[in-house]
This record gives sequence, structure tokens and C-alpha cells, in this order.
Amino acid sequence: MRVGKYSGSRNWRAGLILITGLFVFFFFPIAIPFFSTPGAAVAAEETIAAYTPDLQVDITSGAAVVVDTTRLRRLYVKNADIHMNIPAASKIMTALIACERLPLDTQITISTVAAEAAVKENTSDNVTLKTGDKYTLEYLLLRLIFYNSDAAALAIAEQISNVENKFVELMNAKAISYTMSNTVFINCTGKAVYLDVQPSVGATDNEGGLSAAPVPQQYTTPTDLAHLVSYAMLDANFSKLIRKSSEYLVLGGETLVPMRNEVQAIWTLSEDQITGALYCESEGQAYMVAVGKVNDISIILVTAAGLPAQRYNDMLGLVKGCAATYVQTPLVEAGEAFASEKEKTVDGEDFGLVYKKTVYYIHPINDDFLESNVQYQSFGPHSRPIEQSLTVGQVIFHLKDGTSIAVDVSPDRQILSNITLLNQALNVLQNNNNLFYILLAASSILLIWMFILAVMKVTRLIRLTRLVIFEKRSRR
Repeated sequence: MRVGKYSGSRNWRAGLILITGLFVFFFFPIAIPFFSTPGAAVAAEETIAAYTPDLQVDITSGAAVVVDTTRLRRLYVKNADIHMNIPAASKIMTALIACERLPLDTQITISTVAAEAAVKENTSDNVTLKTGDKYTLEYLLLRLIFYNSDAAALAIAEQISNVENKFVELMNAKAISYTMSNTVFINCTGKAVYLDVQPSVGATDNEGGLSAAPVPQQYTTPTDLAHLVSYAMLDANFSKLIRKSSEYLVLGGETLVPMRNEVQAIWTLSEDQITGALYCESEGQAYMVAVGKVNDISIILVTAAGLPAQRYNDMLGLVKGCAATYVQTPLVEAGEAFASEKEKTVDGEDFGLVYKKTVYYIHPINDDFLESNVQYQSFGPHSRPIEQSLTVGQVIFHLKDGTSIAVDVSPDRQILSNITLLNQALNVLQNNNNLFYILLAASSILLIWMFILAVMKVTRLIRLTRLVIFEKRSRR
């Protein structure tokens, strides 16, 4: 009997050890990703470069740029780095700061300064801003975007900073934080402010070409403005508002006001490839900022100093040119092997590499735009354990315009620690599927046998209990 008891105890102990080992084997690979460090993101360009060759597009705008929103690549460039006054820049910066700082239902009181500016405006919603009136921030932002309203910009600036000059300081600080090195704001309305002397190139003549003009004190470039829009589109409220072509708002709790973007037709004319726009005119010249999607490429378009009568044709020409020239395709796909290189642990075990994410890139149609010199940069040395979620290096692809795209890579398998005997055993199991299945089958059989033994023991115990109870009753 003692031998039987000792044997049963040994079976239970062996089974418990085996179950613990199987639990560690299955749980360990699952748990590791929760404690791993996220890999580096795809490298982004710090400077906005341009694809070559440029699009061949005939537009009247003296300056223009088209930028993709993913990597801020300039798909089209025309005098895009010349300092010039672009009213839309002040309006967009004002709207962005307001969206970041105030809820859309904030009630804003119209000051005397804003009311005086409103007298000069003729908006299609037929709302006249008067001193002391209160309007929601949402209405003023839509008035600013739809009608290029100076009064709305002034009211918003005064709500945030009390006076326009203080608000302009915020605008310039924000421009510096966005690395808009070719931008200086003087006011929130975008009204031109020029030096008295020193002629410069910055405006256009009646034919749409650049000509001599006074040096603007308030200036930006189409490139800087596109950069600003790329940041503004990250704000949910700004993105929602600039994409509206029309809106109906209830003002004062009782008046239904229909509002319509002055360039609402661009949505239809572009067949919804343009999904948002802000238009303004200054000194007889047209300026437009638009966002949209062409061939699944999200783009920002800026046209400046063009002919007002050609504002739609200029924008549509850029859209059609991009659609006919550029396409977006996967550069690499998640899980795809990078076979050109292998890594190894510090103790000499080799492992392969796979791409962590699917990365898309834009290139001209019929040209992959890639150089043949693909480079690999290791983040080693690599010590055990190595999880599959770990970023172990980057593959660097070079484009024909001299720029590059870096893509994170991770191990093609998990490599466990070899510190303990258990880890070594688990590592052997991971690399030997046949042994794993054999042990799994044996473990299953053992568990079934242990279950049968347990049932037999319980049955015997029940039987003995009944006998004891029967014996006690019989003695009575």
C-alpha cells in the first residue's frame, strides 16, 4: 500500500510539473508583446523636397504648390518659396488657434473694431455683425472660411487675447513651432502690409506672371502655407469645418441662417476630389487653399496671385495633373521578408528579418522612382530574449530625388533566453515542431490517465465511506 501511495503521489507531481511547463510555453510568447518596446516609426522628411520632373500644368497663378500629406512631398512647384502676402495664411492660423483653444459653442461678443470691419463685408448669409452681439465660435469660423471674413478673424482674436497685437504674437510663435521659417504675421486678417521702399518680386501682373512689387512686411510662401495646413488638418474641428461646402445654423436660438462656401462649385467640378477649400481675393488677385484626394493620395493645394476668373481652372488643372502623373503603391508590406540581411544574437544564433508595417509611397506612374542601393541599419547588438515585436533595425530605400524612406524591421521569430534550463527546453520545443507535437500528445494522454485515476480514487472513496456508514448502523 505504501508503494502505491508513493507512486500515485509521484504521478501527480510529474503531471503538475508538465502542466506548468506547457502553460509557460504557451503563455510566454503571448505575454512578451505586452512588455515590448514599440518600434520606431517610418522616418519622415524634415524638409519639404520636390519630385522631379515637375508637373507640366498651365495655370494663371503666379505661385503654387501641391503637397502630399503623408511625407510632405511637393508634387508640384511654381515659385513656391517666394515671400508674398497670402491672406489665407492669417485666416487659417487664426482658425487653427481658435479650434485648439476654444469649444465650438463658445459665445463670442462682437467688439466695435470687429463691427466696423463687418460693415465693409457683404456675405451671402446676410448677417451683419454689430457691437455687443454674441455669436458662437462655430458661426464665426464658418464665416471666416466661407467668406474670408476679416470681422470674424478680429472677433476671434480679441476673444482669445483681448487685442489683436497679442494674438499676432501667438500666431508667430505657432509659426516658429511649425518650422515656418519664411512666414511673418502682422495681423490676423491677412491684410497686406508693405515696406515703403526696396522693390521685390512677390506680386503678379495682369497676365498672372510675377513682377516687381513692394516688399511685404507680412509674408509667407506657398510651401509654408501648405505646411501650416498639414498641421491644421490634424485638428478635428478645423478639419471638419474646412470640409464643409455649406451649412445651416440657428443663431440667437431662433434664426435659421443658410451658409455657403464662396467656392462651393469646386466640390462638384472636381468630382469630389477636392474635399475642402478656403478662397480669398486681395488687390485683384486670387488665392485658394484646398485639400483633397487624388489616386488615394491625400494632398494639399495652394494657388496664389492668380486671376480671379480662372480660380477654378487653376485648381482643377493641378488636380488633373496630379491624377495623370502620380500613383501611391506599397513600398513594403507587413510581414514581408527582407532577405538581403540576417541578424544574430550576441551568442551567435541567426535570425531573419521581416517588415513591421505596410508602408506606402508616392511615385510617378510607370516609374518606381527607387534607386537600387537599399541599405540596412542594425540597432544591434541583440541579446536574448528577442521578441517578434522588437525593432532590430531599419531598411533604408533611396528615391531618385535624393530623399530616402526608412522602414522598421523585426525578427522573423521569437528567440527566448538561454539563462535557465527551462528556457533552453522551451527554445528547443519552439524550434522543433515534431518534438512539440509528440510531447503534446504524451501530455494529453497523461492528463487523460490522471483524470481516470482521479475518478477511480473518488469512486473508491465513496464506496469506503458507504461501508463505514453501513458498519456503524449495523452496530447500533
